[in-house]
Amino acid sequence: MLFTIVIDVLNSVILRAVQTGILHRLTPNHMASSISLYADDVVVFCHPDRHDLATVQELLSVFGGASGLRTNFDKCYATPIQCSPAHEATIGLELDCPVKHFPMTYLGLLLSVRRIHSSHLMLLVDRMRKKLSTWRASLLTRGERLALVRHVLRAMPGHLLAAIALNAHVLKLVNRLVREFLWHGRKDSASGHCAVN
Repeated sequence: MLFTIVIDVLNSVILRAVQTGILHRLTPNHMASSISLYADDVVVFCHPDRHDLATVQELLSVFGGASGLRTNFDKCYATPIQCSPAHEATIGLELDCPVKHFPMTYLGLLLSVRRIHSSHLMLLVDRMRKKLSTWRASLLTRGERLALVRHVLRAMPGHLLAAIALNAHVLKLVNRLVREFLWHGRKDSASGHCAVN
């Protein structure tokens, strides 16, 4: 809770910088907020010009000096979103962190500015297989297996579906894995069994 209270100050500092014109708004119609906070992950959105990049670095430095929560740029990276090669060169020169391009993983989600290919989404199917490999379906009752399906297996694609749409092929594979576990860990689900969505 103390971390949350302190990190919220960074949000206020960046909002104030946007409101006073120290940082540029992302677009004229965009909200003043240029920051996303989740637990100890911070994402700051800014224009890829030298002024804004230097300002963000200075704000992080001032916040780190005041709070003790200093930014470790060795563990950070900059991700250009629809930037020109000239802007990408500026980012590389101004920031003390590597430049990482889309697609990328953030908080367990695959992010991209284009449609995500099925091969990238197979990570979800592989994760579910690994999770299932630690469970012994034959030692569990159907009710216990159903509880695991509802509370664990359904939550895994649910997290991903909050951000992106899965295609029919990946959904079919996920559904098959769930059915196979639910119906006693058989290799192939017999046709006619209900699907678990």
